[in-house]
Amino acid sequence: MRNADGAFQFANAAVLKLHGLDQTALAEGGWRQAIHPDDLKRIDLLEAEAAKTCQPYEFEVRVRGTNDDWRWMRAIARPRFDDQDRFLGHTGIAFDVTDSHAALEASARAERRHAFLLGLSDRLRDQTDPEEIMGQVENALGGLLDAERVGYGEIDQAAGVVTMSRDWTAGVASAQGQFALDAFGPELIADLSEGRTIQIEDVRQDPRTADSADAFDAIQTRALIRAPLIRNGRLRGFLYVHASQPRAWTEAQVSLVEEVAARTWAEVERARAEHETRESEQRFRVIADTAPVLIWVTGQDGRRTFVNQTYVDFHGADYETARDLDWRVAIHPDDQARILAESVAGEASRAPFSLEARYRRHDGQWRWLKSFSRPRLCGSEVIGFVGVAFDVTETRAAQARLEESENRFRTVADSAPALIWMSDDAAQLIFANRRYRTFFGVEGQTHLPDSWRRLVHGDDETVFSAAFMRAFEARDRFEALTRVQHPSLGLRWLRTEGVPRFDASGLFQGYVGACLDVTDAKRAEDDLKRINELLEERVDEALIEKAQAEAQLMHAQRMEAVGRLTGGVAHDFNNLLTVVIGALDIILRSDDPAKRRKLGEAALAAARRGESLTHQLLAFSRRQALRPEPIDLNALIREGEPLWRRAVGEAVDFKVKLKRGGALANVDPAQFEAALLNLIVNARDALGDVTGHKGRGGAHITVQTREAQVAAGEVAELAPGRYVCVAVIDNGEGMSPDIVDRVFEPFFTTKGVGKGTGLGLSQVYGFARQSGGGAQIVSAPGQGAEIRLYLPALSRDDLAVEGAPVETHASRIEGGRLLLVEDDPGVAAVALEILEELGLDVDLAEDGQEALRALDQAAFDMMLTDVVMPGGMSGVDLARVAARSWPEMRIALVSGYVGDDVDEVLADTPWPLLRKPYSSDQLRGLLEQLTAAPVG
Repeated sequence: MRNADGAFQFANAAVLKLHGLDQTALAEGGWRQAIHPDDLKRIDLLEAEAAKTCQPYEFEVRVRGTNDDWRWMRAIARPRFDDQDRFLGHTGIAFDVTDSHAALEASARAERRHAFLLGLSDRLRDQTDPEEIMGQVENALGGLLDAERVGYGEIDQAAGVVTMSRDWTAGVASAQGQFALDAFGPELIADLSEGRTIQIEDVRQDPRTADSADAFDAIQTRALIRAPLIRNGRLRGFLYVHASQPRAWTEAQVSLVEEVAARTWAEVERARAEHETRESEQRFRVIADTAPVLIWVTGQDGRRTFVNQTYVDFHGADYETARDLDWRVAIHPDDQARILAESVAGEASRAPFSLEARYRRHDGQWRWLKSFSRPRLCGSEVIGFVGVAFDVTETRAAQARLEESENRFRTVADSAPALIWMSDDAAQLIFANRRYRTFFGVEGQTHLPDSWRRLVHGDDETVFSAAFMRAFEARDRFEALTRVQHPSLGLRWLRTEGVPRFDASGLFQGYVGACLDVTDAKRAEDDLKRINELLEERVDEALIEKAQAEAQLMHAQRMEAVGRLTGGVAHDFNNLLTVVIGALDIILRSDDPAKRRKLGEAALAAARRGESLTHQLLAFSRRQALRPEPIDLNALIREGEPLWRRAVGEAVDFKVKLKRGGALANVDPAQFEAALLNLIVNARDALGDVTGHKGRGGAHITVQTREAQVAAGEVAELAPGRYVCVAVIDNGEGMSPDIVDRVFEPFFTTKGVGKGTGLGLSQVYGFARQSGGGAQIVSAPGQGAEIRLYLPALSRDDLAVEGAPVETHASRIEGGRLLLVEDDPGVAAVALEILEELGLDVDLAEDGQEALRALDQAAFDMMLTDVVMPGGMSGVDLARVAARSWPEMRIALVSGYVGDDVDEVLADTPWPLLRKPYSSDQLRGLLEQLTAAPVG
């Protein structure tokens, strides 16, 4: 009860208990603290207006209860008046209407929820696109729940991923994409799999998502609801609602999400199924219409419900006409009764069946069609058939042609004079012609595969089988020669050849081959082999004779060159011998020491000149060992210039033009001199008769050296680089281009019969190539010729390194005993004199056997032996025996014979060699070197 000022005058115990106040606190306004702040202003205005108008009033207000919860109270107040109608205040009652409010709110929520679900169902009913359905649901649910994001997640348990499809958002970014199942916490997927809806107010506080808070922050999510979508006991996906801030979800909201998920996912699956069905039907129609066969589908009444484009084209009508056409009217009259009976029986069997008959095409042509029909079942009931038909007209024609071809092949094979066979892809014989069967005695098809084994020679069977299987595995051609022991023909030789065969698609089918009796040919071959062996022996003999003839020709060529020097060399030797003989004669008759010394030196100089001539002649005749060494070609040319002049004769103007500073190359000196002599002699021959207008100044030969930088391709077969060019130039008749092209060929010559071997220039070319260089001819008819030798150039430093003397520290000879082995008495006498003058005790032996006896009888410090000696033992043989038996003795070799055979013997000997003729100083140097070297 309140007074006219609105102050409480009385409140019963229920009011005091509700507010938890006493009468005094209530009167002082303490009740106001219990009123909900949102309702207080409205109550104050209502009570003030009622007090002012003295009118009754009613209101509902939220009041905090004793349990600190809000309770809805309904208050009804009536004005009070005294006897004079003066307003005294209001008297009222209040009662708790919380339950009524809850019931009304629940009813309103249920009505709103029902209206939402009905409206959503209406919007989705006609939707056929699954994405559009999900979009409608997400949009409606997000707006109703005032969420920031709504979407679906589809789960692939096998791949371990969840795919978030297109979502609805309000103020946040889309979460569309693919994530790992446990990306937002593994427990969420576990709860969903067990059918539990997930309701989280704050992902940072919930233990299931606290560890994945960063992942949720990335998609701007703090609170969420996830409703599972389970089909056939398996989690397929979920519907989710996200809030960007922490949020307490109500049970009604969670329940609504669950129901929306269940209802709308069924619509999504329906739309997907319909979409897949439409796509399947469309694919079937596309495939069927592109197939080159006739396809149809029938209903239970046997009428066509579908035909493809090939079916329509076959009948030459539009789709509807072709589909409604009675297929039986197109059957050939001769096939109609049979096909109708087979069709009825096939359909009655409720199993697949096939037919083959002639049908009239729209152009009137009869075509063979082979059809296959399969029943369409709904449970156990046949609801129609699916059929396809292939046009086999060409196939049947090809089959007929194949049969005809096989018949022709058999006829040809049986008529062939060979044993023809064919195998399958397992290497088993499947066909043999008549001749094969007769030869091997094949009585039936079962005996064919192994029929050949009975007659094949035992030693050949394994080899033949292995060879055939190797070819078979490699799909390669097979050939073999085999012996067969025929019961009536005896031993026969069969030549077998086979090739792999393939079908039109390249698939291996086996082998086809033939066997030929080559017994007569084999016997002829054996006879021919014996003849060939005899012929080979004769050819070998002829080749040996040819080699000997070539060697004789080469020797003749060398002798041809040496022969040209005979006159000049004989003249020089006569001069030298005149000096030697005259000097010795005067020495023997004169007592004047000065004159004797002067004449002795003149005789010695003449002998040295004779020694030089001898070495040059040996080089020209190829009897001196040929070894390349760094050398100045200019020095060699100057040294041999007198001989060159003798070779060309006094009627020819012979000049030498040498490169200043030397022409250094790494060549065999003797071989170079021989090659140069060949070129000079060849140039002299090219001059012809020099006694006429070319005599005395008219005929010229020039030897020239120069440095040449050869470019690539400038000289045939010669690499680019720096070379020494040695050229021999004449002003003879010259050569035509065809002769220039062949002039280096062995045995090619332009000289008359008996006047040349044709080997000179070929040997020059060979020397140049073997020395790392090349040769070139510059010539033209009537303009003379220039033949150039290109030899790899060396620098002065190369020559210094190669030719640097090795410093030795040989000790002086201080006595000792030496065995001299020399068969020439004159040489032995001179050597004894020199050795004894050197202070040595010398014993002489004339051959190897005598030397061994001397070695057995006395001890020697050194042995000096000639290489070539009589008695069957050479000096090298003697040295080897002595080295084994007397290892402390020092050994040296002496030889005046030079040539390839001696060089081969001396090539691997460890003992020093002194060439004859030698001087006392050379012999002293050898002995000093020998005494300084270690023994052994």
